[in-house]
Amino acid sequence: MATPDELPRPLRSVALLFLLCLLESAVGGSGGFTANLIHRDSPSSPFHDPSATRSDRMRSAAWRSISRARRVWARHSLNIQSEMTYSGGEYYMKVSIGSPPFDTLVIADTGSDLSWTQCEPCIECYRQKPLIFDPRNSSTYETVQCLTRLCQSLDGARCGGDDGGVCKYNYTYGDGSFTSGDMAVETFRMGTPPSGTITLPRIAFGCGYDNGGIFADAGSGIIGLGGGPFSLISQIEGSIGGLFGYCLVPVFSRGASKISFGKDAAISGPGAVSIPLVSESPDTYYYVNLEGFSVGETRFSYVDNSVSSEAKVSAKVAKMMIDSGTTLTFMPSQFFQNLESASPRPPHGMLDLCYRSPGSEIDAPVVTLHFAGGADMALNTVNTFAQFAQDLVCFTIMPTDSVPILGNLAQMEFKVGFDLRKRMVSFMATDCTAQ
Repeated sequence: MATPDELPRPLRSVALLFLLCLLESAVGGSGGFTANLIHRDSPSSPFHDPSATRSDRMRSAAWRSISRARRVWARHSLNIQSEMTYSGGEYYMKVSIGSPPFDTLVIADTGSDLSWTQCEPCIECYRQKPLIFDPRNSSTYETVQCLTRLCQSLDGARCGGDDGGVCKYNYTYGDGSFTSGDMAVETFRMGTPPSGTITLPRIAFGCGYDNGGIFADAGSGIIGLGGGPFSLISQIEGSIGGLFGYCLVPVFSRGASKISFGKDAAISGPGAVSIPLVSESPDTYYYVNLEGFSVGETRFSYVDNSVSSEAKVSAKVAKMMIDSGTTLTFMPSQFFQNLESASPRPPHGMLDLCYRSPGSEIDAPVVTLHFAGGADMALNTVNTFAQFAQDLVCFTIMPTDSVPILGNLAQMEFKVGFDLRKRMVSFMATDCTAQ
């Protein structure tokens, strides 16, 4: 894939300023809005297979999680700003695009920036069950022109061809999947009761006419929720006060997970803990500093053994990524050296700590994550163990020698809130089915 020259971030911010101003009137009046997140294995998901057992679904989720993590790690090792990583999706959300509104289902991904959907007329489109968006039927669709700052600040933008002045995008993902088409602005609508539906005018997105790879046929594209300048979060940051968050119900619950923007995402009160977000490249992802974790009363502190003894004093934290699209949690491998020796190997070599447990239950101590600033996050068994066979329960935290990742199983039954202006993320144990 071609590697475009990257422009300074201030130029990107200027390029998006006019979009942010238009959004103030759309969201600012209500102060926030909430939408449903649909887990791909939930009964309301188009992916739901009623014949699959819980064990089947957990094994599939674990394989998807490992695949996604490997691609994220590859992006870090490459250290190429324009390298994009599609890693599948665990959560989807319904959005309406255009005028009149066209309903579709998209992956909600905190590990992506640019939002895009398949568009007619297709040059090559992957098979999808819903109808494909046709911008010719929308009165609010407008292509982005090449000479605009919006186009010039987009990684992967190009100009030329028969359409001359239309800004083209072209993203190739690490697994060979791809999307390309026109950059455009369009009206998006999203939200669910009781906050209602919110109209977001002139959202910059990719209208993909040439798309292929391993994308699932139940949806059409991605809503980018990452920290980069072209994500939906960055585009509406001024309207939502830099606040967004989610509350994930257990995978097999019939309740709906929620994603909130603006004041609906604010977290405060007894039990809430706040952790500073730290900067790291690429800026798509959200990172915190992990100091260690405890199993019951036994604490394991982090020390980076890859650095010299003189540098260890400054290497007592690990930058951990918070990712709603990865199922498992990945922790520095040094934490698992003593635990592995006491556990049998799981089938397929997928996970590192499994226990025979009649009734698929386990009496396990609480695992507590210790973050910089004295913030602790106590994980119960629903966050750390899952059934992978009829009588086999496995620890859903795995070791890694790469970037640690806090996955979505660990985040379930927590209200998670990002405050991008204060550069903080907060967690509060919550019954998410009641939200």
